[in-house]
Amino acid sequence: MPNTLDHMIVHCHDQKASAAFLSELMDGPAPADWGPFTQVQTANGVGIDFLDSAVEPDAINGSHLAFLVTDDEFDAVFGRIQKRSLRYWADPYRQKEGEINHHWGGRGLYVLDPGGTIAIEFMTVTYGDPEDMGEA
Repeated sequence: MPNTLDHMIVHCHDQKASAAFLSELMDGPAPADWGPFTQVQTANGVGIDFLDSAVEPDAINGSHLAFLVTDDEFDAVFGRIQKRSLRYWADPYRQKEGEINHHWGGRGLYVLDPGGTIAIEFMTVTYGDPEDMGEA
């Protein structure tokens, strides 16, 4: 049976700030409150439901959201990151600050949400063979 992801819950420190941050980076519609959540809709209809009230702040586990974007969208997101003077990294371990990666011939970067618990990745090429990643 085919499956389609409908929504996911992301625990964070400030759901309105994290949702607004993601929406602004993606130049998407404003987040909407839905029950106890603040939701961001992706272009393919997946709801990302931010929630700051279900887990104690010191018990929030880190999350990772990865978005496949076009080259033009990457340029726009990267421009918004630079305009806001946000820290960004070429790698998920945050060892290569201020760099973008070029895995599999594309471009990618990671940025943290305002609460520092959600690593948001933007990439122009989906993951391929780990043995053939190319330059970081």
